[in-house]
Amino acid sequence: MFYKSIRRGIIAVLMISIFSCSSTGVEDQNLVFKNPGPWINGEPFTLSDKMGEVVLIDFWTYTCVNCLRTLPYLKDWHRKYSEHGLTIVGVHSPEFDFEKVPENIALAVSDLGIEYPVFLDNEKETWRIFNNRYWPAKYLIDHEGILRYQHFGEGDYAQTEYSIRKHLIRAGFDISGIPEYEIDSDQQVDQYNYKKKQTRELYAGTDWNYMAYKNHVEFNREPPYIGNPEYFITSQNLRPNETVLFKDPGKYEENQFYIHGLWTKKNDSLSHARQTEGHTDYLVLKFSGSEVNAVIGEAEKLYRVTVTIDDVPLKESEAGIDVLFDERGDSYVEVDASRMFNIVKLLKVESRILRLSSTHAGFSLYSFTFGSDTHDKWYK
Repeated sequence: MFYKSIRRGIIAVLMISIFSCSSTGVEDQNLVFKNPGPWINGEPFTLSDKMGEVVLIDFWTYTCVNCLRTLPYLKDWHRKYSEHGLTIVGVHSPEFDFEKVPENIALAVSDLGIEYPVFLDNEKETWRIFNNRYWPAKYLIDHEGILRYQHFGEGDYAQTEYSIRKHLIRAGFDISGIPEYEIDSDQQVDQYNYKKKQTRELYAGTDWNYMAYKNHVEFNREPPYIGNPEYFITSQNLRPNETVLFKDPGKYEENQFYIHGLWTKKNDSLSHARQTEGHTDYLVLKFSGSEVNAVIGEAEKLYRVTVTIDDVPLKESEAGIDVLFDERGDSYVEVDASRMFNIVKLLKVESRILRLSSTHAGFSLYSFTFGSDTHDKWYK
């Protein structure tokens, strides 16, 4: 399964399903909702308030594609079990600054059709109480307040539902009339092998890139996410908010992206620094996968980002759900808010060249994510 680690953009692939045999309850484990921010879809409550019931806690953020891929299952469990002793609570722990804005999160919760309670964990206080490190992460607490099950990342949905059902039965709830989860053959994807074929997540901010650069130089780890050497040479003091004229090297390594034109480096993003007449400034990368998502933002006003593959507009069969076409057949996305845009959706895993460009000053990229599963359900 895939999950996103808090360790500055490291995407890991692990098969993890951890059971906790702790004999202590919530109070002894000090598992609490620490200073939760505004609540969405309900009134605030504590874990102690839910003694006698089963609580499934989901750490997520609305631009994390790994989190979004788990949503159909969470919504299904809420629909089936919410009146039979299960409370699901989404702990929204942001990765980017714009994900801390309550209005943005409320809109995302509404657009995604989430009906269970969600609260904002903007300072990651609840995240730290649980010693959490991943998006998404699920923690199942039984009717006695004991942490019984943990799962990090995507997958193992049948195992998670089995644990939910087991502890609902132990709590005395009758779920005999509720069918168990059955694995759809379309969902039985060998994600570990797919991961070998797809590009890693790529981050645009200085926080991630300078850490990756340091680890690459000192420990021979993977190179930074941005492939332009001038990104690092011109900032010996690791200054964010520095504007640099970048040059496309013309040769692209996978697992990095490249910059051309005038751009401003920010701690969590890369921002186009000038208004242009044409698409002279751009971002380009060679990727492997069947899906590409881009977290794009800073939309003070609506603007367009042109999307091409192999230097030509996308075909309709290649276009992600957020891609539009103009009368000339050019493919683009309209940036109406800071969010994740699904821009490429291929029928199979391929290696292609993707380019994003905009004439708009302020076009900001936060990250790219990639997929290899052609059966993703979250955006349907």
